[in-house]
Amino acid sequence: MLTSFLPYFLLYPEIHYRFRFFKFSKYYVEEPEILIDMPYKTKSGKLPVYLIIKDADLFPVRLWAVKLHFVFGDGSLFTKTFMINELINDPLYFREFTFDFQDKKGFVNVSAEIAVYIKESLKEIINDNFKEIPSFFEVYLSDNEELFDNYIQGDLHYHSFYTRDQVEFGAPVKAAAGCAKALGLDFFAVTDHSYDLDDKRDNYLENDPEIPNFNDMRSSCDELSDDELTIIPGEEVTVRNAKNRNVHLLVYDDEYFKGSGDGAERWLRTRSENSIEDVTSAIKDTSLAVAAHPFNKIPRLEYFLVKRGIWTAEDVLNNNIGHIQILNGEYDADFFTGLENWVQMLLAGNRVLITAGNDAHGNFNVFRQVKMPMFRLTSEKKQLFGKCRTVVFSSYRTKESILSAVKSGNMYITNGPHILFTVRDADRQYDLGSSFNAVSDNIEAELFVNSSDYSGHLRSVVIYKGNIGSIEEKVLWQQEFTDNIYSFNVTIPLQKAKTDHYIRIVVCTSFTLNNGQQLEHRAYSNPVWINK
Repeated sequence: MLTSFLPYFLLYPEIHYRFRFFKFSKYYVEEPEILIDMPYKTKSGKLPVYLIIKDADLFPVRLWAVKLHFVFGDGSLFTKTFMINELINDPLYFREFTFDFQDKKGFVNVSAEIAVYIKESLKEIINDNFKEIPSFFEVYLSDNEELFDNYIQGDLHYHSFYTRDQVEFGAPVKAAAGCAKALGLDFFAVTDHSYDLDDKRDNYLENDPEIPNFNDMRSSCDELSDDELTIIPGEEVTVRNAKNRNVHLLVYDDEYFKGSGDGAERWLRTRSENSIEDVTSAIKDTSLAVAAHPFNKIPRLEYFLVKRGIWTAEDVLNNNIGHIQILNGEYDADFFTGLENWVQMLLAGNRVLITAGNDAHGNFNVFRQVKMPMFRLTSEKKQLFGKCRTVVFSSYRTKESILSAVKSGNMYITNGPHILFTVRDADRQYDLGSSFNAVSDNIEAELFVNSSDYSGHLRSVVIYKGNIGSIEEKVLWQQEFTDNIYSFNVTIPLQKAKTDHYIRIVVCTSFTLNNGQQLEHRAYSNPVWINK
């Protein structure tokens, strides 16, 4: 299968697939995938720890015991052993261990010893049984993160177990739901790949016109949503751009759209069934389409073998796309390329809004993946579920209300600090995403920002102004912080508009680890448009 040659994968690694006539695989083992995972931080002392075992139907094991070790920042230790003695022979086994460390705050290091009988021999596995990759867990407990009233936050790009193929698999939606609650998320979207959602339940190499995976995914989202958490069903559709190359489009709460172009399910068949316009013209009024990581670099082999491409501004603007997901798991070079493209669209007078997600494929605390198919696995601390978030103003938590709020633009993206920004003109108040005609000579902007212990103290706040038709933005106002403060507010007088323009906010914070390393967190707002 063509997929086996692709160089870059994002899910837990599938270690059992091998070429049909060439059986070599350096990381293949005749045992199921066995791994531990957990959220990277919690809003309280409650910490869920997940054990996931996949392909035990092919390689049954007896799960004997799980022993978990916790080392806290104050030097204290805690160990708990769970005696299980259970035969595991299911395609996917999932178990949650919940701990309550209400008297603890800050970082805790976690490790797991998993005792299993494989072919009558007892084997001890540390954290996972993936060959030659280190996996260590660090969790920040009881972060004092606080959003402003009526703002809710979530992850708009997440892959579950319904995305699985020859080299990868994700976590059950139930595990993501528990992780989301521990993180303090109010919502998340399950956006599995279009080329996986039409597969048979028990065979990812064959399609099923009844789309059972898609239907099961939607049912899981509905069943696991409650008053505390909303799970939005979605899909990452492979579509053709203007250059007939495959790009990805996130579609939320709609019918299934076929897109197999870069699924590599058949040799040399790389043309997706739908163009961008085919999908955007067909989605429901209550649904939403977002360009997924539109300006991220494409690995060379994916470019040639499955005809992957990059979005252009024209792809966005000519297809009624009002939202682009420029933050995809981390503030890296791809993000800043996306930021630059977004600003140029804004300066040209286009209303385009930004969202955030992580493209996490089951990764909660550590990112495990196939680095080189059949040869090498890798693990890193990036693209973790819930790390980068979209924060929206919404009085209700239904999926319809959340998607409506995203459409409105009253939102910002963040991996830490939070923003509340309003503009007052005469007796009217305007929020993020608003557009208005200035009538007063005394326009004021009011800005509140806050951070948390995990995100760190405020370092800088900058308000940018972009005059429509100009070639670059200007700094309208900025504040640097030298003291360790975590909240700030200011009222800023604005001159009456002489030209149509917009303003937007960027907040940076800094957190220093015990080893002296500094972590930076950021928030970027959507604009307020002010017309003369």
